[in-house]
Amino acid sequence: MTTTAVPPAAPVGRALRGDAARNRERVLAAAREVFSSEGGDAQMEQIAKRACVGVGTLYRNFPTKQALLAELGRQFLDERIALVEEAIADPDPAAAFERLLRRTAADMSANAGLCHVLGDLQVDQVCPGAFLPLVHRTAVLLDRVRPTGAIRPDLTVDDFQAIMVGLSAALSTTSNWELFADMVIAGMRAPRD
Repeated sequence: MTTTAVPPAAPVGRALRGDAARNRERVLAAAREVFSSEGGDAQMEQIAKRACVGVGTLYRNFPTKQALLAELGRQFLDERIALVEEAIADPDPAAAFERLLRRTAADMSANAGLCHVLGDLQVDQVCPGAFLPLVHRTAVLLDRVRPTGAIRPDLTVDDFQAIMVGLSAALSTTSNWELFADMVIAGMRAPRD
């Protein structure tokens, strides 16, 4: 999919009225559900209907489908950053890393359609403000985990990102996220002497 500049989703620096803010949150929640179940075939009208708002309200908040997806991508990445930060802060980095992978696999499985759409959208280009911090914090986590043997010494953050993309693609075809999480965790472990 070709990536183009995304128009801003809402005026920057201006607080929304209470009802407008609630409508925006309802649109985002509905969009997450619709994209999770419908994937890229989701229509803006479906989202407005699910959110119980008019199509005009949806377009006032998100002038294009890509703008709506960009905001969902930012939220998804912000959630990932928070989980990585929790893992970094954990005194047992190996256990924290495994929990993070399992949580990520479960989230990808529950939102397979959304993950697929966000992958097509190239979130790293559309939401660099959230993607770059995620990459940097993930690198910090990998540096903490590497000495424990829970991951290979040569595993880079780019390798890890590629594995996560592959995991997302695999989970779009199955609901058995536990099996795939186990395989990813086993495959990333440092080889035994």
